Amino acid sequence: MASSNNGGGEDQHLKEMADLSKTLKEGERILAPTRRPDGTLRKPIRIRAGYVPQDEVAIYQPKGALLKKEMASQVPPGYELASETKPKTKSVKRNERKKEKRLQICSVVCTLDL
Repeated sequence: MASSNNGGGEDQHLKEMADLSKTLKEGERILAPTRRPDGTLRKPIRIRAGYVPQDEVAIYQPKGALLKKEMASQVPPGYELASETKPKTKSVKRNERKKEKRLQICSVVCTLDL
């Protein structure tokens, strides 16, 4: 029986929404009814044209805060991105030194052969 009452409430709700939408003027809108924790529905809220509900108003941010947010997304002038690379491990450094020695030896031997 409880479900039949609830179903009737839904039909009544749809009729109310249809009636409200007929009486709307240009620019007005209706916020759909929300359900309370106990299961009952709140009334639909009609919002007049040009009005912005308090919940939808953007929070004021001073110019300093906006500038700070903008600067956080940019890198400082003259900053090089190449310095952000990972530090080299011991084995990578050792391999680079070996490679340099080989190149030096090869260049010395090649010049002597000529």
